[in-house]
Amino acid sequence: MKLKVEGLVAVAGLVLFCMSVPAAGQQVVSVQYTGGYSTVWGNSDGTFGAGIYTATINGAPSSGIICDDYNDEITTNETWNAKAYNVSTLVSSGNLGNTLFGNTIGVTGYAEVATLVSMMFSGTSTFGSITGITQAELSSAIWNLTTPGGISGLDAKATALVLAVKAAFNGNAAAATSYLASLKNLWILTPTPLGPGEPQEMWTQNLQLAEGGAALMYLCLTGLFCSGAFYLRRREQLSN
Repeated sequence: MKLKVEGLVAVAGLVLFCMSVPAAGQQVVSVQYTGGYSTVWGNSDGTFGAGIYTATINGAPSSGIICDDYNDEITTNETWNAKAYNVSTLVSSGNLGNTLFGNTIGVTGYAEVATLVSMMFSGTSTFGSITGITQAELSSAIWNLTTPGGISGLDAKATALVLAVKAAFNGNAAAATSYLASLKNLWILTPTPLGPGEPQEMWTQNLQLAEGGAALMYLCLTGLFCSGAFYLRRREQLSN
């Protein structure tokens, strides 16, 4: 029985490992900011590029990236590695805490930011009764949501937008989780490594990634079949 138990444990372990590969829910990508931005926003700290930034991801043109990080900076043609998290699996994969602000603003905070990011990508300028919202106001509202204590310089419309998007979720984690799960075309690009002086966390949409997880799953399954064949052959030899 000892051989049988050990064989089954090994096979079961390999199966569990294979199942865990896609559960990680992220891949590392190379991001390059190519220097363009759709608008500017300024306060007492200075004038900043805002809105949708131009970028390549893994060397290919992207649909653009949106910054949610007020306290870090990037420069033209800067390239960095980032972990790409699909927003629809952010909570279910357990990756919320691996993002830049997951441990501070939580699931409701990311749902609030995702609402404004989606508005910017879609060109929507209305939220509830607030109309004529500009991309600069969307950017400043996003930065306000992710910065402890907020940022200075928000105009009246951006201030109203922050309050309105917060009221929309009202701290309801279940509603925020459900909303994030619906955003299958939205991705968060969290710089790796994290820490002071690293590039900004970005959002993008319609990201096409290589099926690295599928390839690894194939290798795992191949190993599983080989292990099973070895186990059966070994048992036959012992019985003989």
